[in-house]
Amino acid sequence: MKVASHLTDHRISATNTLIEMEIGEYQSLIGGVLKNNIFQRKRVRSSKTVYSLLKQDLMRQCVIPPVVLALTTAIQDFDEDKPSDDQRFLQDVKHNADNLVILDGLQRTHTILDLLAELKDKGDEAGLATVLKSKIRVELYVGLNRLGILYRMLTLNTGQTPMSLRQQIEILYLDYIESGIDGIELLRENAGKAVNKINQYNFKDVVEGFNAYLDRDELPIEKADILENINSLEKLSKENQGTELFEKYLEALHKLILKTEEICGPVELSDEYLEKNNSPFGKKALQVFKKPQAMSGLGAAIGKLIDFEAVKSVDDILIIIDKLKVDEPEEFLEEINNSLDWLKGNASKIGNAQRTFFSFFFRDLLNADSDSYTNLLSASKSALRKYQSQNM
Repeated sequence: MKVASHLTDHRISATNTLIEMEIGEYQSLIGGVLKNNIFQRKRVRSSKTVYSLLKQDLMRQCVIPPVVLALTTAIQDFDEDKPSDDQRFLQDVKHNADNLVILDGLQRTHTILDLLAELKDKGDEAGLATVLKSKIRVELYVGLNRLGILYRMLTLNTGQTPMSLRQQIEILYLDYIESGIDGIELLRENAGKAVNKINQYNFKDVVEGFNAYLDRDELPIEKADILENINSLEKLSKENQGTELFEKYLEALHKLILKTEEICGPVELSDEYLEKNNSPFGKKALQVFKKPQAMSGLGAAIGKLIDFEAVKSVDDILIIIDKLKVDEPEEFLEEINNSLDWLKGNASKIGNAQRTFFSFFFRDLLNADSDSYTNLLSASKSALRKYQSQNM
């Protein structure tokens, strides 16, 4: 393994390093990333013939296009202009291999690993040795923040069938499942743990809400919107200076939950109400705001309020959340459930309608120019009126 060159990518303020390595070295470097990352895609089955040809080319020691990786952790005190630093640089890359992300070349990587496994299973030691010693080129980005990695993933894959932005966000923020953020636990759906504490959230729901914040849209992103999303990420790069947007979004969400618990407490829908509506959206305020529809509505609303210059940043949202109030928690619960129940009976795509409702709700609740500013009950009424005026 050796460094061929370092180039500075001024567009995303990162270093792009071209590394030559044997396929055996690449297998050791990347194998754990694919094994441990539950969100990485599998092989593209529809391209079986193409990847079969690639295996034949690899056996003939064909030079394939470079694989593009990013390292999500920084390499400290590295001077790209000092060749003497290159070996330490490579050692640091190996040491931090679990923090690598494949930006481009995921299917090529699967094909390489498949070929090695097939040769080993067949007992073709000569063929296996030939492939393991063959050289490939790897481009490695170092110094990208996570938003920069998203930008590069999108631009590198626009001509292919890329992962959705939500899937890419899941990959980039997966480490928060292990570490948490300031006492907040993010749980994976298949981990066997239920979200039953105030500081616990489903990871996929939070990612969906953050995706809505990035895209300024509460509805799930369509593949056709990829280029538009790149433009959004360009704009967001200024907002990301000196902060971590995912953490800020989660901080706002959690503060909303804590404030809701403070002002609504244990109040639930009455038995009389449940006789009329036995399947409410949420019996308690926490149940309402911990649903993915509410998280997406919150994300989109925060993004739009920043774009409209109603607030400067998420920090302003945190201050506003402290001011939230409700005089009659039970009346608020009934009102917001009535609105969401109306959507259930009148919208063709209920989930999308609920997301749009919550976007209106939070835009009114958190906007100082709104008549419903900081008032939960008033915002639940105005949100339905705005939905009806724009969609009916």
